[in-house]
Amino acid sequence: MAITRSAKKLVQSALSTSASAKYTSPANTKTQVTEIWLANTNTTTARKVTLYAHGVAAGNTILQDLEITAKGTVILDNCKIVLEATEVLAAKQDAGTDVILTAYGIQEVVS
Repeated sequence: MAITRSAKKLVQSALSTSASAKYTSPANTKTQVTEIWLANTNTTTARKVTLYAHGVAAGNTILQDLEITAKGTVILDNCKIVLEATEVLAAKQDAGTDVILTAYGIQEVVS
């Protein structure tokens, strides 16, 4: 059995007002999310972001109503979120679709 580790950008996607999976750990893969960047592209209005790990249900909330100022960016750079195969990193914002989530991490693929 071989294990391949690689660092990579996991996702870059706009959020919506519905909690939705933005990254799903592939089959035969364990993923560690190491950094999450949240950029509010709205020039006048702050937004609130909620993050989920392992699923999109309310019980999977790991960060709720994080406020990001207009034209602001929040960097979560001390993440230790581990996703097993098929588990998800999910997110939503309070209004609109103007927050961009970018996540980086390490994938371990077992082959």
